[in-house]
Amino acid sequence: MKSLFARWALPAFAAAIGFNSAAADYPTKPVTLVIGFTAGGPTDAVGRYLARKLEAELGQTVVVENRAGANGVVAVQAVKRAAADGYTLMLGSSGTLSIEPVYKQKVDYQVLKDFQPIALVASYPYLLVVPSGSPFNTVQELIAGARKKPGTLTFASAGSGAVNHLAGEWFKSAAKLDITHVPYKGDSAAIADLVAGRVDMAFLSAIAAMPQVQAGKMRALAIASAAPSPVAPGVPTVAQAAGIPGFTAEPWNGVLAPRGLPPEVTLRLNTAVNKIMETAESREALLKLGQFPMTGSADDFGRHIRTQTERWAQVIQESNIAKAE
Repeated sequence: MKSLFARWALPAFAAAIGFNSAAADYPTKPVTLVIGFTAGGPTDAVGRYLARKLEAELGQTVVVENRAGANGVVAVQAVKRAAADGYTLMLGSSGTLSIEPVYKQKVDYQVLKDFQPIALVASYPYLLVVPSGSPFNTVQELIAGARKKPGTLTFASAGSGAVNHLAGEWFKSAAKLDITHVPYKGDSAAIADLVAGRVDMAFLSAIAAMPQVQAGKMRALAIASAAPSPVAPGVPTVAQAAGIPGFTAEPWNGVLAPRGLPPEVTLRLNTAVNKIMETAESREALLKLGQFPMTGSADDFGRHIRTQTERWAQVIQESNIAKAE
């Protein structure tokens, strides 16, 4: 029996020692950061910025790999199958991590069981905007107009299940309005019709909306952040302007790895990301992208995913939104 135990225990112990040593030396080769969206979008922009800064912190090349498709789910599936060694990471988005699992009838991943949250990175609040030719100059005027003519006003989104779709549904439900959702295939098409006045309102990211606002083609009525933001100076929050406590629509992103990542590697990466995001340089760089740095522990990120998922599930339920196949 002793001989049998020795034959099993010694190799296992040696393997554990080797594994811990590899974790302590991490990283010893290039790291891949998978992004589930095409180049040029807000998630890609902050991901590429983070990758450049991580190279200096980690002393290794960080390769950005865009695996676009199915609202980020293509990237989720790729990273889920990868080795949990810290060399394949994902910059996940709020839509993929906290909306898809509750908006779709079935998804074949469980975020907090299949992945190890590492660090929050950034968020970008939406603006509630109307065309420049709109008769509404304030949120209260918009609400009054919608109540005066039920069923006539429309709101655009980047597609059913997108954050700005659910934000619109939340606004509709909380303000007790009868307005109609018009889904588009992406924000660009929605912006074109909003500028043309073919839809009445939308929640759009600041980086997409502000150039149109500054050009006089749109009017920003409110920002869907917890507090007034330098992204849109002088613009009140939706919560304040509409009288909807707690209303925030701020897509966010963060770094995750396949479940089973060694704690030492999780801490190493979390420390590196937080160090980057805490700098004035990062605040200035992300502000130009209409985003704000986020920091916190890996556990903080896990709790954020959980609470965001619960919130959007509540919005879907209270708004009677049918789950998609």
